[in-house]
Amino acid sequence: MFPITLTNSGVVEAEEIEESGQELGDFVPAWVEEEGVEDNDGEKELLQFDPIDDNDEEPVANFDNIAWEGDHEYFFSEASEFMDPERFVQDVEINGTSTPYSILRKFMTDEVIREIIHQTNLYAVQRKIPQWKHLTVAEFWNFLALHVLTGIVQKPSLKDYWSINMLISTHYFGDTMSRNRFLQILRGLHFVNIEDPDLDTTNRFHKLGTILPDIVNNFRRAVNPGEFLTLDEELMPFRGRLSFRQYNPKKRGRFGIESFLLMDAEKKYVLDILPYQGRSTPIFDQAWIAAYGFGGATALTLLRKGYFNKNHRLVLDNYFQSPTLAKVLVRLEVFVLGTVRKNRKFMPRFVDPITKKPNKITQGEVETFSDGDMLLERWGDRREVFMLNTFIDHRMEECNSGNPANQRLKPASVLVYNKVMGAVDNMDAMIRPYQALRKTTKWYRKYYFKQSGSEEFFRTATKTKERKVVKPGTLSSVNSRRQWKNQAVKL
Repeated sequence: MFPITLTNSGVVEAEEIEESGQELGDFVPAWVEEEGVEDNDGEKELLQFDPIDDNDEEPVANFDNIAWEGDHEYFFSEASEFMDPERFVQDVEINGTSTPYSILRKFMTDEVIREIIHQTNLYAVQRKIPQWKHLTVAEFWNFLALHVLTGIVQKPSLKDYWSINMLISTHYFGDTMSRNRFLQILRGLHFVNIEDPDLDTTNRFHKLGTILPDIVNNFRRAVNPGEFLTLDEELMPFRGRLSFRQYNPKKRGRFGIESFLLMDAEKKYVLDILPYQGRSTPIFDQAWIAAYGFGGATALTLLRKGYFNKNHRLVLDNYFQSPTLAKVLVRLEVFVLGTVRKNRKFMPRFVDPITKKPNKITQGEVETFSDGDMLLERWGDRREVFMLNTFIDHRMEECNSGNPANQRLKPASVLVYNKVMGAVDNMDAMIRPYQALRKTTKWYRKYYFKQSGSEEFFRTATKTKERKVVKPGTLSSVNSRRQWKNQAVKL
């Protein structure tokens, strides 16, 4: 263990002693297995804020300035204990014996299916698709089942699934539905009446109608989220012509449709989705963009749907994080942890007090800043890291790693961030091996198949026993899709 001494210059020095390490503090979730961060049982003086009006869901706060008046000793967290729900899944009918198909029907309800079928038949008539036959419920489930099966049995072309060549033939597809009928339904699949005079075309996702909001609402109502939430972005690969297509060199696909996902960190479960649409992105209050930045306004738009005043811990990256967002969320009893950009508004100036030039810190050094309810840590790693949080006290802990070069002291906030962040990436890793996504000029159909494929990780969340997660590529993961496909075909 290493006692930490903060010098006048803000440098953290460590001296080795013989005492053994203690366990992580209460700020670490129970499902994160970690050891070594010192606990601080000392009494804290709580800052007093005006009471929050429960009827006012809009976070209204104007900050002319944020005074970073002290270091970590000036930080007093307002975070209260989170009350864990008795059950993660609200619906008592869903349990460890539930089939993948029965879970899927909780999201793809009868109302959702009837709406898709109605709009598909209407679109086929409007576009005069040749030899169109009225789509029925049973036939639609057969279509969905075969589409999911294309993610398990992968072939270069859709037509190859109906090939009679003995080297690549898969007779199940032809026995269930003809190739021409499958391609005809795929061509006519639609979600909204394009000739409706009241259709809001300013919403760039209007071609998905109410299908996506309905499915997302079913996802959100199905569970009781845990203490730790994460907010991150996802990019669905798409290279077609689209006004709100994004380019992100850090993502695997680089070009595509961006979405912001709010997730339960422990279960890797999607709670809400906000598609990016450029300036027409449905932010609840456009004034939030000027006050908290676009990322902060996105976070508030997602959190206002039932997550305020519940003492959740929100972990996010520097795209969303800012001092103004952290400040207002403290008043709304949502406590944040995340990296923050150095040039964010109201960030302290990192300059030498004598020369007035930007000062640099070496690897291993730490500077701390606080205004009372926020703690900012400037830590020198391979590059400068800025961590801003409202519920973790400053302390340093030795990082346990199999790489001897990585054995060094790190702030406790960094260790928690590395453990909790990444739920979106983990979710993608779970469903990517079996996604049935193909190139198409109809982006809304691809987006529907992308999001409706999320039943896989919901099953993972509900079928886990003793925190044992079904991993992608295993027999259990493949069988879950086979089982609901077989049940759907039997309808």
